[in-house]
Amino acid sequence: MRLEGKVAIVTGAGGAGVGGLGVVYARALASEGAAVVVSDIDGEAAVRTAESIASTGAQAIGVRCDVTSDEDIKAMVKTSGDAFGGVDILVNNAGLARGKWSEALILSADEWMEILAVNTVAPIMCAKACAESMRGRGGGVIVNQSSNGALIDAGAYTVSKLALNGVTKVLADEFSSDNIRVNGIAPGVMTAKLPEDQVQRLLARQTIRRPGQPEDLVGLLLYLCSDDSSFMNGQTVVIDGGMARITK
Repeated sequence: MRLEGKVAIVTGAGGAGVGGLGVVYARALASEGAAVVVSDIDGEAAVRTAESIASTGAQAIGVRCDVTSDEDIKAMVKTSGDAFGGVDILVNNAGLARGKWSEALILSADEWMEILAVNTVAPIMCAKACAESMRGRGGGVIVNQSSNGALIDAGAYTVSKLALNGVTKVLADEFSSDNIRVNGIAPGVMTAKLPEDQVQRLLARQTIRRPGQPEDLVGLLLYLCSDDSSFMNGQTVVIDGGMARITK
């Protein structure tokens, strides 16, 4: 119960994301004693996930939040405070991936702004909104969901996640006097919902030739969110079966 007494927000945790990663994160945090605020643009999905966590005896609530909306973000943080007293942990998991986001030149300016708004700017805005509560509680932890896509060629997605790695470094520096640590997790491709031929091409680029699963990231998430990582800041850790060693 490393996180007993802590309050965690997980964005994009309604279950629609790749492999249900946000759901796995929320459940893992709750299993370590944290009260969890499940946030998603699909409010009903967020509530369903929270209810499934609460059925285990843990504390959890679901809230609707569009992470590109300042008003939604403020409401999410206020709801967290009203329900559990504040915020100690923020997991910026919401994001856009795959499909057209793996392209670059075909995207319009509006589409570029959309992916950057969700994948790069929203984590900053969520961090800003949580910072006051974290300061009042003696500090906090922010975990940004990056990707090994930042290190390989994946169109606009690469740009957005490479920029997010920079955000992690900058926020770690700017929050240093507040005892708020900021780190990132960069997984490889979670192969759920991909065609089999594409899965095999991806596995051939890894040194560990099995599909990645959300559960592969839980150990690192809990490490980063707990005092076990109290001397770690501004880092983005790659967990991708050895794929990112190949840059082309």
